[in-house]
Amino acid sequence: MKRLFVLGLPVLAMLIMAGCGFGKMVTRYPEVTVTLDNPDLENKGGEVNYTIKGTIPPKYMKKKALMTLSPCLKVDGVNATPFTTIQLKGEKAKGEGQVISFKNGGTFTKTGSFKFSDNYEEAVIVAPATAQIKKKSTTLNPEKELGEGISNTSSFIGLQPGLSDDASNGGNFLNAPHQYATEFVGKTATIYFDLNSSNMNWNNKYNKDKAAKDSIKDFLNFLNEDLIIDKVVISGWASPEGEESNNQGLSERRFQQGKKWFEDQYNSYLKDYAKRNKIKMKDLQRPTFTYVNNAKGEDWDGFEAAIAKSNMSQKNQILNVVKSQPNNDMREQKIREMTDIYPEIADVILPPLRRAEMQVVCKKHETYTDAELVALVKAHPADFSINERLYAASVANNTEDKEAIYKALIKNDKTQNDWRAYNNLGALYLNEYYQTGNTDKLDDAVNYLTKADAISPNNGIILNNLALAEFLQGNVTEARAKFEASEGASVNPVNQDYIKGMYSIVDGDYYKANQLLKNNSCDYNMALVQVLNKDYTAAQNTLNCMKHLDAKSYYLKAVLAARLKDENGIYDNLGNAIQQDPTLKKKAKRDAEFKRYRHTDTFKNLVK
Repeated sequence: MKRLFVLGLPVLAMLIMAGCGFGKMVTRYPEVTVTLDNPDLENKGGEVNYTIKGTIPPKYMKKKALMTLSPCLKVDGVNATPFTTIQLKGEKAKGEGQVISFKNGGTFTKTGSFKFSDNYEEAVIVAPATAQIKKKSTTLNPEKELGEGISNTSSFIGLQPGLSDDASNGGNFLNAPHQYATEFVGKTATIYFDLNSSNMNWNNKYNKDKAAKDSIKDFLNFLNEDLIIDKVVISGWASPEGEESNNQGLSERRFQQGKKWFEDQYNSYLKDYAKRNKIKMKDLQRPTFTYVNNAKGEDWDGFEAAIAKSNMSQKNQILNVVKSQPNNDMREQKIREMTDIYPEIADVILPPLRRAEMQVVCKKHETYTDAELVALVKAHPADFSINERLYAASVANNTEDKEAIYKALIKNDKTQNDWRAYNNLGALYLNEYYQTGNTDKLDDAVNYLTKADAISPNNGIILNNLALAEFLQGNVTEARAKFEASEGASVNPVNQDYIKGMYSIVDGDYYKANQLLKNNSCDYNMALVQVLNKDYTAAQNTLNCMKHLDAKSYYLKAVLAARLKDENGIYDNLGNAIQQDPTLKKKAKRDAEFKRYRHTDTFKNLVK
């Protein structure tokens, strides 16, 4: 008995097509390769760039055949066709297309771009193909699958704003300028030194002078007025007849002597203060202030001024000779030569220049600390100007004190038309919303900022804060318009270079973004542009040095781990991101950055 064979339908269809003139183009189609040059397509400035490459094997392309490849995206089972169609043809075929040799086969490349759409993130990239000879056509199977998903990481810009009194740069919740200028007063004491010496010598002629003694006496009396010291400026000087390098070192040593002398006097003052106020020294909180090292080296200005004020008959000629020298070495030499001719230079002009000056700078009329000021402003607001009250709010350590001061200003008939209190209260609430996610605070912030905008329209500080309110709500486009308006505002324009750098990432101009953001180390957007530029080591360093990692920062670390094929890094960082912001589950589930891991049980458990 003869055996009967039943052919499967696909095989039967291939044989039928082969019999219709297509020959082995149908059966050998699996030998044709079609690939994406970079299978990890990404959105860059709203565009997706691609390069498709393919290889046709020898003795495949029939001489009169046409082949059409129609790369597309399969989104939820429906084909979207943003790619350019690829046309190939045999050596004797009519129509458009790249000629492929029957004998040798060939290769093809197609480069193009298309507009990105959010639903492309989960799309499957396929390349359906058909063959045609004259009026007959057939579909070539199996369909080539080129890749999966298009990443949209470039749109994941972020901000980590905080409250700031620096209105020169945007991207933070900006307080209005309080316009309170602290008045300063000061006293200076002068100590003189012997030639080439930095040792204290109270028998020095000039230290024994009444004017020098009075300056020290007044200085010490000033310390005992119990004013708040802001800084101590100590200037060390040398007379200019010696070698410049030696004189610079000499002035530095005289600075150190002056600093030691001041510290001794200040310690004596503190002991007296503790005694007068019946405080134990161990319980006395020593105030902090800044030392300013003003070691100047040679005092040329002092020399010239002293010569000009002197009674020397040849003073103009002396000054002309000194000033005409090409460098300090020559000037010093001329001075040494002239001391032999004019003894007054050595005896009268040069000695007072060898000195140290100690100047203490204090806040005028202020004997209370910032904390005491805040308490006084809250208790007796009418005793202070609006600028002083805004300053007190700026130095307050807690939100409750700031809020109380701003609300008191808003409720007062005399101060309620000043935009600054409304703006600052709005900025305060925006910061609370950012920290806690409390939407009531966001509503309050927008309400107060809108009132500030009504009082002071086209104000860059207010517009910056309104832009941040939009940004934090996910309204990235609306925020951009307000940031731009903030920079071009007629009142208090705000430099938005950082914001422009951030939006350059969205625009796909990574070079510009890098230039605008380069001064921001340990910064989220700097790390983002480094990831997009595939500078992964720099991105790791930037993310690792960030002091505060929010949900976006952890998410970006997970993206970086995926690009580095660090599976544990993905799960750890994505878990931290989702813990801080559970809404990121939805994003991660469809994010093409994780396409190689989305089928693992660990990933599924994270995003379920």
